[in-house]
Amino acid sequence: MREIVNIVLAGGSGTRLWPISRTLLPKQFLKLNGDMSFFQQTILRHKDFVDKTIVVVNDKQYFLALEQLEEISMEDKVVFVIETVGRNTAPAICLASMLLRGEDIAIVTPSDHLIKDNESYKRDFESAMQFLSDNKILTFGIKPESPKTDYGYIETGQLIENNIFETVKFHEKPDKETAENYISKGNFLWNSGIFGFKVKSYLNELERFEPDMYKSCQQAFLNSKMNGNMIRFKKELMEKIPANSIDYAVMEKTDKGITKLASFDWSDVGSFDSLFQIHQKDENNNAIYRPENLINMDSKNNLIITSKSRAMVAIDINDLIVVDTKDAILISNKGSSSKVKEAVKLLKEKNNEIVESHITTFRPWGSFTILASNKMYKVKKIYVKPHKRLSLQYHNHRSEHWVVVTGQAKVTIGNAVMLIKENESVYVPIGEKHRLENPTDRDLEIIEIQVGFPLTEDDIVRIEDDYKRE
Repeated sequence: MREIVNIVLAGGSGTRLWPISRTLLPKQFLKLNGDMSFFQQTILRHKDFVDKTIVVVNDKQYFLALEQLEEISMEDKVVFVIETVGRNTAPAICLASMLLRGEDIAIVTPSDHLIKDNESYKRDFESAMQFLSDNKILTFGIKPESPKTDYGYIETGQLIENNIFETVKFHEKPDKETAENYISKGNFLWNSGIFGFKVKSYLNELERFEPDMYKSCQQAFLNSKMNGNMIRFKKELMEKIPANSIDYAVMEKTDKGITKLASFDWSDVGSFDSLFQIHQKDENNNAIYRPENLINMDSKNNLIITSKSRAMVAIDINDLIVVDTKDAILISNKGSSSKVKEAVKLLKEKNNEIVESHITTFRPWGSFTILASNKMYKVKKIYVKPHKRLSLQYHNHRSEHWVVVTGQAKVTIGNAVMLIKENESVYVPIGEKHRLENPTDRDLEIIEIQVGFPLTEDDIVRIEDDYKRE
């Protein structure tokens, strides 16, 4: 029996919303418009009209996705495709599709877009379903509101029926003059990145146009196996897969493309300017996140995101984007936030950690927050959830000193196992295997002092791990 399956692409890094979005906590997992993240909203949007959900995510974000699924009681209703190396959307969709049957219908969705009108979204897919059965590959196009230069465009042809058009051509992100030309012609739509197709239609077209990619994906798939509700692909085989997007690999070449003019609202929330658009405004047309931390004096038309940990004062500023986090501040004119991605590239050359992670980094067992650091030492506050434990590991370049602040810690150092209580401490020498565990029903918090060089998260050699990390 044919199934309808939602393939959710959740591995992006969201660099255009730095510093609130970073590799280890990208925008799809942020709660920017309510109590649920875009990822959670995407999962629930499809819950009632698909038979199965597959989430494609990378190793570093898997446990974040799992935790957010637990919050909405969907953790046991999802199959995970774990990418050890990101290869863009075409291979990601291919690997997920290989878990399905040829007659199944796949609905491929980004996990970081905002759609509020879920009923119209569902109706649009239902009205297009007959075309998917006829081996067409559907894309949703969005009616342009302005000549945006940070969206791809779809050139549409003859109307088929029901606001479904023949797809003439996919166009990459244009300059302003070209975008204005597209808008004036009237048959160009923004590319939403949402696709629908019969599985065999996509796989056949990918094999036809990108045979090396298809064969490499097939090789990776055949050399992996399901482990519960998860399949993880070997890094050395993932690295052999050519990287490319579905737009370039398939949609620009296929003659099976059709485009549905979406009737639902849509935003890719791809910049701080678009974040300003979706957020409610105050009487001075300011969009303010955490207004309780802001003193605002005669400032208008701004997007202001305050830090949770400190106050901000804005005096007589207009048309700015101001973003404050614990370790970074962004200030930009409105209309210029598309340049953030370029700034992140420059930052990465100087300080990769500030692009990769926040001060607080989430792990499957809990989290850690960096309190102070320099080249030779680092001080962290580590939180371990009840009945969770870190991997059995050792470090080649650092020693560690642990002080229990709250709770009780079960500590393994070498062959010794001990219980460390509040206000007690223990020392872990360089090169000694060790493990930290919370054996109680209470939260565990410790202060960790690292001494050595270099002090990076790469200096972890795992011996045993409950979460099957490398």
